[in-house]
Amino acid sequence: MQLIEAIENGTYALRVRDVAQLLGISSQQVYKMAAKGEILSFRVAKAVRFDPHDIAAWLRDKYAARSVKTPFKLERTA
Repeated sequence: MQLIEAIENGTYALRVRDVAQLLGISSQQVYKMAAKGEILSFRVAKAVRFDPHDIAAWLRDKYAARSVKTPFKLERTA
């Protein structure tokens, strides 16, 4: 399964650390990208969250020419 498809099949909002892990960047960089509007985000109280469909669409747009595969299973951990 491709990474983008795995993200898109998610049924829960992604946290900053989830997006950071998926993109291989720091949490601080994710916060900066969200603040600049580079990645769509929303707030739940003071927490920043990401719709998995928005992240999948962003990845498709950004990496349209590449096939990105996930080497691990994506599932929510408590």
